[in-house]
Amino acid sequence: MKKGFTMIELIFVIVILGILASVAIPRLAATRTDAEIATTVSNIRTLISDLSSYYVVKGEFGNAKWGDVTNVPIRLERQKSAQGTKVVLNNAAQGAVYLPVDGIDCIVFRVKDRDNTQTPARPAYIEIGKVRANKGKGTCKEVLEAEPIKAYLDLRVPNVTPIENNNGVPEAGVIVFESSISIY
Repeated sequence: MKKGFTMIELIFVIVILGILASVAIPRLAATRTDAEIATTVSNIRTLISDLSSYYVVKGEFGNAKWGDVTNVPIRLERQKSAQGTKVVLNNAAQGAVYLPVDGIDCIVFRVKDRDNTQTPARPAYIEIGKVRANKGKGTCKEVLEAEPIKAYLDLRVPNVTPIENNNGVPEAGVIVFESSISIY
């Protein structure tokens, strides 16, 4: 008598493996998305903390470059690293840096240094917004819908107008940095 598996036994094993795979694969994809959201939230918190610490110590951003302030992987448009560029530029569109999610520019940051032309001086702030062109693409959409990210995008500060969409609805949050050196 030969020892081995019958065709029916092999078919049952294949069916069971197929059922297990159909349950496991979607769970793995959800875990990957959850990890991307957690990484993005962590990167935003680190970036805000780094900017705040730098501002509190120096009292201004001045000619600081992103590489001097943080090591969060932010970039300029067209996939270029932002580490060698100034944190604050005169033109807000030029001063934008992006936090990628799955290789797509998903979240935009703009930093405004304090304005010494008014009395009392206004503190510096960072604007956190959605990249409009990519807000519905891939994992970026799910990241922007996550509660911690929504909370950052919903932050408001009096007398600061964040980025708005075509309908006049704000699409960015604003965080204020106050320096221990400055007197307000």
